[in-house]
Amino acid sequence: MPEQPGSASTNPSAPEDSYFVLRESRELFQRRLSDIARQSGITSSSTLEAFSGEIGAVHDELAASAQQDGFEQTDGLTASRISLVGNDDLELEIRIGEIANRLKNNERIGHWRVQLRYMTLLDRPKMTAENNPAGIEPVSRGLWAICRESGDNLEQNLDRLDRLEEKLQARLPEVYSELNALLERHRIAPAQVKIVQRAAAGKSSDQAVAGRVDGPGSHDSPGGSNALSTLQQILRKQLGGDDPAPADHLPGRSAGGSANVALDVSTLVMLNHLMDQLRNLEQRQLAGVGQAASAAPGQPPQLRALRSQDLDLPMGQPAAVALDTLSLIFEAIFSAPDLPDAVKAAIGRLQIPLLKQAILDAAFFTDTQHPARQLVNRMAQAAIGLGLDAGRDNAMCISLGKLADAVRTTLEAGAGELTPHLAELDTLIAERDRANQANSQPYVQLVVEHENREAARSGAEAWLGRALINTAEPAFRKFLAEHWLKVMETACLDGGTTGTRWQDNASCIDELLWSVQPKASAEERRRLIALIPSLLKRINAELDELVVPTEDRAPFINACLDLQTAALRNRPGAPEPAKSAAAPAPLPPATAGPLPGDNPEPETTVHLLERSGKLVQYLGLPKITPSRWGAAARDWQEGDWIRFALPDGEQLCGRLCWQGPDSGTVLLYNAGWGYAVALAPSSLEQQLRSGGARIVSATSLFDEAAERALGQIARH
Repeated sequence: MPEQPGSASTNPSAPEDSYFVLRESRELFQRRLSDIARQSGITSSSTLEAFSGEIGAVHDELAASAQQDGFEQTDGLTASRISLVGNDDLELEIRIGEIANRLKNNERIGHWRVQLRYMTLLDRPKMTAENNPAGIEPVSRGLWAICRESGDNLEQNLDRLDRLEEKLQARLPEVYSELNALLERHRIAPAQVKIVQRAAAGKSSDQAVAGRVDGPGSHDSPGGSNALSTLQQILRKQLGGDDPAPADHLPGRSAGGSANVALDVSTLVMLNHLMDQLRNLEQRQLAGVGQAASAAPGQPPQLRALRSQDLDLPMGQPAAVALDTLSLIFEAIFSAPDLPDAVKAAIGRLQIPLLKQAILDAAFFTDTQHPARQLVNRMAQAAIGLGLDAGRDNAMCISLGKLADAVRTTLEAGAGELTPHLAELDTLIAERDRANQANSQPYVQLVVEHENREAARSGAEAWLGRALINTAEPAFRKFLAEHWLKVMETACLDGGTTGTRWQDNASCIDELLWSVQPKASAEERRRLIALIPSLLKRINAELDELVVPTEDRAPFINACLDLQTAALRNRPGAPEPAKSAAAPAPLPPATAGPLPGDNPEPETTVHLLERSGKLVQYLGLPKITPSRWGAAARDWQEGDWIRFALPDGEQLCGRLCWQGPDSGTVLLYNAGWGYAVALAPSSLEQQLRSGGARIVSATSLFDEAAERALGQIARH
């Protein structure tokens, strides 16, 4: 890099030398994007180098650019790219532009969070998304580099771009999360958001929001970000509104000795008038709910977020800002893809009561633990695991609908005490989880028995490999492989490889192999004579347990007696251990599976475990091996609700009801499925890291909706 933009000496807000932070961030950006390109099927080293090199060059170019406003900021980049356009290049230009737009509009890709930190790092408060050195522009230019370097025709390049986009959509969220975490570790704080609004009399065209904005899921402050408060402030600034009325001027509050009686009275008149409007609107909403209840069962309810214009509120007034802020929240809730319409309708009935809370209680916007906000969060938590087709007749939907009506009554009465309703939701959630856990136990037992059988088979096969080394006698080898292997499996199931039955049966074969070796001394012959009856009795007892027919064991018993007779006579022709035979090698010790990004694991084995109408889709590994995902490394724990994908792409949401102590296999169950799913831990971990799975137990619907709305405003 030719220079060190925004170094710590010129940027007092950057606590570390920004040159080295910038270099580390660029290298991480290049490395992760190159990994994505490889995963999309690009193997050419020159193409990968061109892709990575272009990303690094654009990153440095944007980082070193002087701060400008308007179109001039990206004029140089745009001109350099347009110069590439020829015949086929025009179609590539269109396709790459479409990909870039879709990446920008993907709410899961938090590139704007990195942009806010880069604004601080480079001391560039007016940086746009197009000029973010770690934004979508370097990715777009990198796609051009791939098309140029590949030397392929248009159709091949378009096909390659399709594969790349699929991987970028799936993997970029974690790339930007990692970049954001890196900058956070270096104490690069997000910049203050600048709101550029239309010129208005007496107002600056560039106003800063009081309060920092960070993206969804930020944990920069000890209590996490309050996206709702920031969203309200941004809307107030955009609409040219005044600060909200102070708390001591609200109805039911003391004026604190204020001499401004006219202001107090006007505030009361305005709020009383607004409450009358809200009551009328609420009555119309309740009438609409009644009509929806009588509609066809399959017809979804009509959900619409209220706006300030619905009440003819003056734009920019505190009440209008509060209503429009909540409108954005409810729009995000109504568009939530995993929430049944019946639950959205129940939450939607709280729009007006919550608006009253927001107007009368200033803490609604500032307190992330406000009871009204927690109420919405817990209603969504109670609905976790419901199918999208859950209707008004679903037991949980009925309970949530009744609770929403009770909350409306409570808030209408003016008490505002939501603690009993929160406790009711906690009880609903706890009862659902207890029932789910209890109903999962037959499925857990199926998986335990299956894995025990697999472990017993694996242990017995390892023992057989060692035993066959010690004999070349065909009858013995056949007997061990066909019959005694099953004996050892049964012994392993009975008490494991350290159990008494396993040890007795292993020593039985050791003694058997000793019994057919030549006996040179009289003492050895006496010991053999005493051993033969008990040895044959023990062998036959185990074969009887397996119901092995007499004719099947006769060849082995006859061969055994002949060899033991020869051993008693110390004949030199008695069999020796199979030293020179091509004996099977011992099985290697179990090794840990690869981390995500390494070579893929062996293809998972799909089993359907079934008993008495209970079915488990077992998606475990071919062999039961200890998981490398130790307890400290796992992101989940028993009791978590997890949204995940089956191999065919079907999305499910189930509760983690059990995890195997040895294999690490997780069993996910949802009473609405009619079956259970068992996953290898590495498979679940890989889905969680790639974004294909998500732990939804602690979902905060209200706060996540605020963060999505805030992200949309930040992108625009």
